[in-house]
Amino acid sequence: MSTIPLKERFFSDQRFLPKAVAWFLFFVFLVFLAGRYYTVIGAEIYPVLHMVIEFVIVVVAICAALMSWYDYKYKHELKMLLLSLTFCLVAPFEFAHALSYMGMPDFITPNTVDKASTLFIITKLILAVGLFVAVVFGEKIVVIHRSALIPALSFLLSAGAIYLIVTNLAVLPDMYDVAAGSQTTLKVFLGYLVIAIEAVAALWILTKKWAQNKDLYLGMALIIIIMSDLAFTYYFSPYDTYNLLGHIFQVFSFAFIFKAIIDDALGMLYETNKTLARQWEMLSEKNQQLLEADRLKDEFLANTNHELRTPLSAIIAFTEILLDERTGPLNAIQKDYLEEVSDSGKELLDRINGFLDLSKIAAGKTVLYKEEMNVYELIDDVLSKMRPLFNQKSITLELMRADVAVKVWADREKTRQILTNLLSNALKFTAPGGRVTVEVRLDDVANRIFISVTDTGIGIEKSDLEKIFQPFQQVDGTTARKYSGTGIGLTLAKKLVDLHGGTIEVESKINKGSIFTFMLPTEETEEKGKVS
Repeated sequence: MSTIPLKERFFSDQRFLPKAVAWFLFFVFLVFLAGRYYTVIGAEIYPVLHMVIEFVIVVVAICAALMSWYDYKYKHELKMLLLSLTFCLVAPFEFAHALSYMGMPDFITPNTVDKASTLFIITKLILAVGLFVAVVFGEKIVVIHRSALIPALSFLLSAGAIYLIVTNLAVLPDMYDVAAGSQTTLKVFLGYLVIAIEAVAALWILTKKWAQNKDLYLGMALIIIIMSDLAFTYYFSPYDTYNLLGHIFQVFSFAFIFKAIIDDALGMLYETNKTLARQWEMLSEKNQQLLEADRLKDEFLANTNHELRTPLSAIIAFTEILLDERTGPLNAIQKDYLEEVSDSGKELLDRINGFLDLSKIAAGKTVLYKEEMNVYELIDDVLSKMRPLFNQKSITLELMRADVAVKVWADREKTRQILTNLLSNALKFTAPGGRVTVEVRLDDVANRIFISVTDTGIGIEKSDLEKIFQPFQQVDGTTARKYSGTGIGLTLAKKLVDLHGGTIEVESKINKGSIFTFMLPTEETEEKGKVS
C-alpha cells in the first residue's frame, strides 16, 4: 500500500491539478445551468438526443473493454481484467437501456419508463461494483489461458441477462412509479448505494492506492460518475434537464476512464520511449567523448611516433657506422651483437612508421602523389628487396608475368607499401617450403588492374575474414600467439587502397592458403596531390 501523501499525488504531474480544477469547475457550472434553466424537453426531441448520447457511451464502453482486455493480455493485471469484464457487461446494458426508452421502438417487450429505469439501475450497479473491485483488488497478477474468450463470453452473458430481465419485469420490483410520476424509493436508495460504492472507490484511489496520474484520472472519473448519479436522483421527469445532465456527465466519466485505461496500457511504452530517449542522449554524449578521445589518441600516436623516430634513427645510423670496418676492427661476437641491434632497430622503425602512417590517414593528412607507372617495374623492385627474406625462410617467391606492359595511375610509394605489407603477411604465415605468387590481371573495360598475392600458408577462418582488416587485430590475439606483429599491416594496406579509390578482397581456406587481391585504377580519377 502506498504511503505517498495525497498532496504529492496530485502534484506528481504539475499539469494534472490545474486540469482537475478546471474540469471540476466546468461540471459545477453545468449543474448550475441545469438547475437555473430547469425544463422538460419535448418528447419529440429528447429520445433522439438521448439515443445519440447513449450511442457515444456504448462506443466508449466497448473501446474501454477492448483496450483493457488487450492490456491484460500483455500485463496480466487483475485490474485490467476486471475493467474489461465490467465494460463488456455495461456496454450491452447501456444499449438495451437506450432502446427501452420511451419514444423508441419496442425492444423485445413494450417499452416503459420502468423498463428503462430497471435496466439503467442494473447498469449503474454493475459499473459501480466492477470499478470498486478493480480499484481495491486490482494489483494482483492473474494469468488466464484462452483469455480471448473473455470479451465474447461477457457480451453473451450480458445479452442473456438482459433478455431475462426484460421478459420478467413483472416479478421484479418497480423502479418508476407511474401514478406518482417519479422514481420509486427503492430506485433512489439503489442510486445512493451506487454513489456510496463509487465514493469509496474514489477515496481508495486518492488516499490509499495508486499515485500515478493515470489512476488519478480514474479517480476523477469516479467523482464525475458520482455527480452523474446525483443528477439522476434529482430528476422528476425522464425528459428533464437533470436527466440530460446525468447522461452528459456519464459520457465525460466514461471518457476519463478510457483515458486512464489508455494511459495504463501505454504507460510502459511511454516510459520505455523516455528511457530510450535518455539512453540515446547518453550514447550520443559518450560517442562524442569517444570521438574526442580517438582524436587525441591519433594526435598522441602521431606525436609519439615522431619523437621515437629521431633517437631510433640515430641508433640505427650509429650501429651501421660501427659495423663499417673503416671505423675499426670488431670481433665476431661484437659484430653479431651490433647486427642484431641494427636488425631490431630497423624492425622497430618499420612498426613506428606504420603507426605514423595510420595516424596520418586517420587525421586526413595523407597526400597521394599519383603518376602513371609500369606495374611490373614496381613489383620487380619490391620483390628484389624482399626475396632474401623469402629465401632465408626457404619460401619460393615468384611473379606470374604477362608479355604486355601494364600501366597504373597511383602513388608509387603508397602502392609499394601496399604490396610490401601483403607480401610480409604472406611471408609470416607461410611455412618453409611454401610458395608465394604475385599475379597481375588487367580489366580494360573498367580501366582497372587487379594485383593478387597468393600464398600456401595457414589460411583464415571464414568468420575471421573481416577481422583481419581491423586495426591491431590478429586472428590469434593472445599474448602467447605463434606469429608476432602489431596487427596493422593489413589495416594500413586497406586504408591506402581505399585512398586510391580501389578495393581489397581476400579468399582463404584453412591449411590451403590465402589470396589477397587489391584493385587500382589505370587512369587518372583525382587531381594530382589531392589530400585524402
